[in-house]
Amino acid sequence: MKEDKMERLLRAMENPSDFTDEELEQLMDDEELRDCYNLAVKAEQGFKMRKKVLPRQEKPLIWKVAAVFIGLIMLSGITIAAIQYVRFLDDKKTAVQTTTVTSGNHDEQVPSQEPTDTLRTFENEELEDILAEVADYYHLRTQFRDDQSRHIRLYIKWNKLQSAEVMVDRLNGFEKVNVTLENDLLTAE
Repeated sequence: MKEDKMERLLRAMENPSDFTDEELEQLMDDEELRDCYNLAVKAEQGFKMRKKVLPRQEKPLIWKVAAVFIGLIMLSGITIAAIQYVRFLDDKKTAVQTTTVTSGNHDEQVPSQEPTDTLRTFENEELEDILAEVADYYHLRTQFRDDQSRHIRLYIKWNKLQSAEVMVDRLNGFEKVNVTLENDLLTAE
C-alpha cells in the first residue's frame, strides 16, 4: 500500500470535513484502506470502552496509527499465508505425472492418480554421488577428468520431470563445477 494513500486515510479520519463525500468514497473503495479503517474503528471503540472506566482524556494520534499498523501487519500475514498455499498447490500439481496409455492404434495422455517422487534434494552431497544418481535415472554414463571434482560437495534440488540438460545447466551454475553432456556421457572436470 502506498504511503500517500495511508496518509490520506489518516487525514480523513482526523478531519473528515477537509474531504468531499466523493473523496471519502474513493478512499473507502480501496479494499486495503477499508480494512485498515475498520480495524482503526474497532480499536477506537475499544478505547472508548476503556475511557468509560478511566478519567476522560484526549485520545492521542499514536493509538490510531498503531491500530492502522496492526491492520497492515494482519494483512501482510494473510498475504504470506496465501502465497505459501499457492506454492504448496503448485508443488502438488508438479508431482502428478502424466503417463501414456496405449489403446488400439493411438496413444492417449492420462494423468496418473498417484503423485510420484519427482523432487530430490541433495544436501551437502559429493558431485560423484549426485551425478551417479542423475546418470542412473536418465540412463547415462559418467566420467570424471579430475579426481578433485568428485569430492565437491553441493546443495541442489533436482526435479526429475525436467531433462538431463536442465540439471547439467543447474550444476554448472556452481563456481567450481563444469559438467558436460554429450550423447549419453556426463563428463565432470
